[in-house]
Amino acid sequence: MAEKKVNISSVGISQISVAIPRYFLSLEELTKIRNIPSTYATEGLGVFQARIPYQERVEDLAAEALKKIDYKDAERFFIATESDPDLSKPFGVRLINKKLGLTRLPFQYKFACLGGVEALISACEYSVANRGKPAVVLALDRSIYPETNPAAEMTQGCAAVAMRVEANPKLLEVDYENIGQYAADVDDFRVPASSFPFPQVNGQLTKSAYLGCQKFALEDWERNNQDLLKTLGGKSLVQAADFFVMHTPFPKMTEWAAAVFWRHESLKEKPHLRLSQCLENPGLFKEYKKDLDRVRSLPEFRAFFEKKVKPGLKYNPYIGNSYTCSIFISLIAILEEIKKGQQLGMSGYGSGAGAICLRAVSRSEGFKSDLKEQLEKGGKLTFEEYQKWRESQRAIS
Repeated sequence: MAEKKVNISSVGISQISVAIPRYFLSLEELTKIRNIPSTYATEGLGVFQARIPYQERVEDLAAEALKKIDYKDAERFFIATESDPDLSKPFGVRLINKKLGLTRLPFQYKFACLGGVEALISACEYSVANRGKPAVVLALDRSIYPETNPAAEMTQGCAAVAMRVEANPKLLEVDYENIGQYAADVDDFRVPASSFPFPQVNGQLTKSAYLGCQKFALEDWERNNQDLLKTLGGKSLVQAADFFVMHTPFPKMTEWAAAVFWRHESLKEKPHLRLSQCLENPGLFKEYKKDLDRVRSLPEFRAFFEKKVKPGLKYNPYIGNSYTCSIFISLIAILEEIKKGQQLGMSGYGSGAGAICLRAVSRSEGFKSDLKEQLEKGGKLTFEEYQKWRESQRAIS
């Protein structure tokens, strides 16, 4: 019998769900305990709470997220995580094969926080190559930092996101064929086996890498998509998109990236210090940041940011950096706002370092997640409980 032909006019996300830990840590209280300015987290970073998987496992959250979508007819599972304690066996086996009892082979991705976007692109490619068959994308992570780096500790978080990807999607069409990409061997963030689960972070370098890689990926998208830009009115992706989502280590850093994008597209002014220079000499970033702050204060930028980027930061301040999930937490917020047919820009980043820039189009409106309800049900951790969790993470290594 001949296989039924599927008319594939588009591919992308039909369902998306999220699960976050039941407990949170007040970051304003943690700043006092760590003896750093009380406004560092709330005003400096734009974060208020960190979701902590206290008495929970990340794979349990992933299973919870997965059960909220249709997954049983999917033959391909793409997993993205950087919370994997085993250098050989993928985390996906513990989730897909043990936790859920399936015999599907997990295809796992690792490029720090960028892995989720890579998995989404691969799921789109798989669906198109296999007559529209559905695929599942799972992103699951928790972030944790050593007490000796309290500035980074304020950005901790945790989440799991599940997506059903298929032909003729119900929520979001993903233009997976036309992407911008950039990668370079940059040691801005590393998790060696000797220090797992605690990363080694070069604070100044990782800021330059985050901003620089995404800008270079955006420029690559524009070089490769001149004809597509003409169909969008000859505008840049930043100008043409109705909304823009990015990987969010903390909301203020996303605002910096938005300022970099906006200046790149909108300001025609005298030469300034370049991100490429900051990557070569991280000590220059403080000077670069001064000019970026000037851009952020401009009324024209504020209007752009408030309209296109800030709507995607609704939930991140109350979850923290969930690594591969972070950009999808922002995506969920945008899907709750976007109208059918509106354009969406996406920019993912992963330390080490790389970035992907792509475009998507909304195929529906009125989407609602249960993320607000999950946040409202959260229980507050005491510092003693938080320390207990930290000790349990050390034991994993």
